[in-house]
Amino acid sequence: MWLKNQKTGQKWFISDKEHAKRLLKSGDFEPAEAETEEKKPSKKTKRDGE
Repeated sequence: MWLKNQKTGQKWFISDKEHAKRLLKSGDFEPAEAETEEKKPSKKTKRDGE
């Protein structure tokens, strides 16, 4: 579960659901969407001798 710290703005992935519930209950965190960056396909280079 992704959570965002309201004070710092940092996003964290919390895999333990019980821990995530405790963080949400503390009031310092809110649910957040996962950050996904679109990855560009890597360019394959031809090595010498292949």
